[in-house]
Amino acid sequence: MFQFLADKLGTGALFVSQLLLTAVVGTEPYFQDVRLEVSGDRLFCSGRLVDSFTPDLDLLLESGDTVVINFEVDLVNVETDSVVAIAEWEHRFTYSILEDDYTVYRSENDKTTKIFNFEQAKDEWVRIENALFCRMRVMDDNRRYFLRISAFMNEMDMPGITKKINMMSFWNRIRPVHVSEPFEKRQLVL
Repeated sequence: MFQFLADKLGTGALFVSQLLLTAVVGTEPYFQDVRLEVSGDRLFCSGRLVDSFTPDLDLLLESGDTVVINFEVDLVNVETDSVVAIAEWEHRFTYSILEDDYTVYRSENDKTTKIFNFEQAKDEWVRIENALFCRMRVMDDNRRYFLRISAFMNEMDMPGITKKINMMSFWNRIRPVHVSEPFEKRQLVL
């Protein structure tokens, strides 16, 4: 057991030294399968970030620190360019060194899931699934709207290091944004 812990802690130290001594090679994630669904008078949102992992980010995810993705979803009136509904959710990813499992917390449904497979945990972390976004009454008939969804990661403190890690470096400092085609309220209920 001590060898297992030493290996895991050694990986974390190696990762930190790599971050401080070299430039992070990032990726440019984007949203896929973004959709809105209506149930009763409620509007639900789904989508998934694709191409959002790098070998360095994978190392950080397995270090035992909690890593957070923030999602912002806006419903925007096309004519006035004003936001009529907004939702913000966070997804937390934590690897337990002692338990050798992953937990993913998703605030949109206030649910924590324990997962034993790294790839499945990563998929859970970057996915929004049937999240309650808003009520249909915020939309006027015969007006056009579009959905805008984006994601970002905050800077992160690492124990023993005075400098914060810019987590957006893993995404080439680019915030992924998806903007839907304009639609009307009646198109959602057909």
